[in-house]
Amino acid sequence: MGDFFQNGIITTLSKLGNKDFSGIEEELLEFSKRRNMVLLLPALYSEFENPAMQRIIEELKNVKYIHKIILGLDRASKEQFVKVKEIMSQIPYQVDILWNDGPRIQEIFGFLNKHGFDSIEKRGKGLNVWIMLGYALAEKENYAIALHDCDIVNYSREIPAKLFYPIVNPTLTYEFNKGYYSRVTNRLHGRVTRLFYTPLLKSIKKIFGENRYIEYLMSFRYALSGEFALIRSLARGIRISPTWGLEVSTLSEVYNNTSVKRICQTEIMQNYEHKHQALGSTKSNTGIARMANEIAQNLFRLMAQQGMVFTKYDFNSLFSCYFDESRYAISQYAAISKINGLEYDRYKEILAAEIFQESLKEASIRFLEDPLGVPALSSWSNVRSVLPDIGEMLKNAVKEDKKVK
Repeated sequence: MGDFFQNGIITTLSKLGNKDFSGIEEELLEFSKRRNMVLLLPALYSEFENPAMQRIIEELKNVKYIHKIILGLDRASKEQFVKVKEIMSQIPYQVDILWNDGPRIQEIFGFLNKHGFDSIEKRGKGLNVWIMLGYALAEKENYAIALHDCDIVNYSREIPAKLFYPIVNPTLTYEFNKGYYSRVTNRLHGRVTRLFYTPLLKSIKKIFGENRYIEYLMSFRYALSGEFALIRSLARGIRISPTWGLEVSTLSEVYNNTSVKRICQTEIMQNYEHKHQALGSTKSNTGIARMANEIAQNLFRLMAQQGMVFTKYDFNSLFSCYFDESRYAISQYAAISKINGLEYDRYKEILAAEIFQESLKEASIRFLEDPLGVPALSSWSNVRSVLPDIGEMLKNAVKEDKKVK
């Protein structure tokens, strides 16, 4: 039986059977006559040296409904930027590149900083997504904006199709769509979600009881996925976290800016494979240990904004609950692995949970010391209220960078 079960408080659009999605693309092509769809691609230059990026380009060549691709390029020299322009020219429709290390975009960052938007000093994926979003909003004709990562090894053009469809189909009423998928090869992946994020939410629910916001966060099957889509009117008002808390903070902003009835999640592919990050450690502040730390800090601050109160005594209970929930999760995933004939190293899973527990303790200390933390990047409606010409500045910067040889 297909998995059509609806749990939580948002709509889940799961993949049933093996139906070809070409019909969806035909519908999207018709919708595109009235609703421009823009795809954002946050990328490091190094990703253009990997086969995953070339596969993404090959797939996107055959997409006919996308109005424009906006590529946010990080850590690229002038020569590398020129090379990326040549690579992206393979796509037979408009591609605009934000060269974030180039002098023009750097000048805009400095201009924003001068006018009080100082969160831009925190470089990373969050800033890249934010500046691309600002550029996409500079064209008022753009209706829907989708985003996905650029390290997807088994990429298919089904991904953008499934991201855009629920929010551009005029017979549906969704404003935000979160992509989800399974992360399985010969073993289970997605350790941060499986062994940290989900057990942490369950622990918070145990301590603080039923809460609409927690129920909302727990409704997402893959809350930490990097793939989502939203309509223009919603995109204008959301803030973006510059840290690893980007995905969770985005869900929180969406929760605050629209009704849960306008939010859905869609199974955008059956199985998702991308690069796997090292576990790292709290001592070195690296790898997914750092990711867990920043996600937890962000989560505590978002919950505090919802009126929840955290004390050091609450955190002591939370550590104990997390220990119990993470160990129970390990037993669950051991059983899933056994029945599916997957490899499962319980020792490594326990080691990951122990490192995540240290990340959680570090995050609690940081939160109690500084409840505000790293400020989110301002919504573009706020930026434009202070700097009404910022959109034109971005468009001119991209236009001039196209001439760079």
